[in-house]
Amino acid sequence: MVVSLIQEDLLLLLAVAIPRLPFETRKDAQVIFSYVFRYKPPNSPAAAEPLVLNYITNSRPEVVVALCKGYEHRESAMSCGTVLREVLKHDAVAAIILYDEPKGGSPNTTNGGGAIRGVTPIQHEIPQTGQGIFWRFFDWVESGGFEISTDAFSTFRV
Repeated sequence: MVVSLIQEDLLLLLAVAIPRLPFETRKDAQVIFSYVFRYKPPNSPAAAEPLVLNYITNSRPEVVVALCKGYEHRESAMSCGTVLREVLKHDAVAAIILYDEPKGGSPNTTNGGGAIRGVTPIQHEIPQTGQGIFWRFFDWVESGGFEISTDAFSTFRV
């Protein structure tokens, strides 16, 4: 099942669609994300990373950025925030958020879509423009409604 989600690129579609989903379906999407980010193939070493984590960090960081953008909609803020706090336990996901730059930003942008393509090409010495997804957390905490502000701040602390 997890391999099919990766092959069909359903995680990005699901992350982008969360704000438009009904309440109960958003909860189901949250469960799906929690499951796939913990899933390890049978007979894999205990120290091995989850399969989806490798896929997200190296091939599809847009999934993490789309989950962050869930804070732009009151309906999806809590669902996306819960998933983000779960996946932010992995340093590579935090790096995606910290070093994201919009198209035309710093050389950290290598896919033209906003998120860096994988963690390896990050160039730490290049200053950020302040337009990446990390900087949006300040807006969400400061000017979002109470639910968005509190959830965004909880995710920001993680």
